[in-house]
Amino acid sequence: MTPGSRGRCRIASARLFAASLWLIGLAVHAASLQVQTLTQPADAGARRFPFVLSGDARVAQRINDRLFIDSFERMAPQEARVGMREVDADAWASMPTVDYGVLRNDSRILSLQIRAEGCGAYCEEFTVPHAFDAATGRHIEIDDLITTHGRDAMARMMQENNLRTMRRQIAALKRAKPLPGKVARDAGEDVEERIALLETCIAERGDASWRNIQGMGKMAIEAQALVFSQERCSNHAMRALDDLGEFSNRWPFAELRAWLTPYGSTLLLGLGAASTPDAPFGQVLRGVLGERLAVTVWLRRLEADGSASGIYFYDRFRRPIQLSGRYRDGVLELSESASEGQWRLRREGTALRGTWTDGAKTLPLRVAP
Repeated sequence: MTPGSRGRCRIASARLFAASLWLIGLAVHAASLQVQTLTQPADAGARRFPFVLSGDARVAQRINDRLFIDSFERMAPQEARVGMREVDADAWASMPTVDYGVLRNDSRILSLQIRAEGCGAYCEEFTVPHAFDAATGRHIEIDDLITTHGRDAMARMMQENNLRTMRRQIAALKRAKPLPGKVARDAGEDVEERIALLETCIAERGDASWRNIQGMGKMAIEAQALVFSQERCSNHAMRALDDLGEFSNRWPFAELRAWLTPYGSTLLLGLGAASTPDAPFGQVLRGVLGERLAVTVWLRRLEADGSASGIYFYDRFRRPIQLSGRYRDGVLELSESASEGQWRLRREGTALRGTWTDGAKTLPLRVAP
């Protein structure tokens, strides 16, 4: 073999090796996450809850912890065989039924919907959608996908759609003419109560607060669309008068192109290769308190006024500790509910770094995805 042919062979081998690595990476990325079902006996059949498996254990744990902490305020088991043993009796008493469905599971997104019955003074069914970046386990938030301008426009259009729906329903109720007699009087009173409920709702939801990200409600990701659900007009006592129930607005991806962030284009449309957002809110974070105390933290989404809240766990003890406070000027300050512990953290890239203080004791604290 001549020196020139050996050089060409080395180049060809290098290209083949690089191509094989690319194909291996593509195969890993193309594999969807696996969703197993955990079951728990209940009076009315069995409770069913998702448990995610992945070739990357960190991704699976991040997803499972987000689902368990949000639903039960408990860390997820590390193995499916452990099941839901750590979910206590109080949690089951307040959630007698729970089930789930998979809306989407592919190389980019895992989208689930938890369906449950919540009980306090009364019991009522509810749904909670969750969507995750299949490659990283990040919980996908609306501001990850849609620009500020896009969110403002969508919130305004959703508000207008919902107000229009209520006005049409009022017009339909007014056109309905009951037959003469006592039955008619009773029916007429019922119609007036239904109209009054909607008119009150229109007055409330015409407010500017319904034209921001909080007013957009819950976001579910389907195969080709985002679906936003807003709560119904009625409380539990007046539910029988509510003809509309929850409001729903569906946005096909094609209609969102102009409003997508680079990450949104990558995740929803498969275009480009944008980096993952680094905002910590809405996410499960892990880190160390002091030199060796491992902690897991879930920070809820920020409220419009900067109010912040969350839950954290010492990994060794796995018991929830509530957090509440405020995020302002890049500083997150939180207070613990069970002690005098105070957190003061600043953003450093994808991490939060600062101090934990309890009385005279101060320790360093760092958490990150």
